Amino acid sequence: MDEKMAALVGAAAALTFAGRGLRPVAKLAMKGVIAAGDATMDARRGIVDLYAEAKSERRSDPPPLLSPDRAG
Repeated sequence: MDEKMAALVGAAAALTFAGRGLRPVAKLAMKGVIAAGDATMDARRGIVDLYAEAKSERRSDPPPLLSPDRAG
């Protein structure tokens, strides 16, 4: 993911240097890269929090025992 973001940033920078007329396009591309990075960072943070919470609960709670009628 980081390599793709770097490529997008590089492409946006190239568009900026290509000419003044392309500056708005480059700016829009940069905003998209920033928004995508923020979204994935927030999602990753949420997943890490859920994992830590589940791991903590697993340690503190005994595993449920299956009753003979539920064993399948």
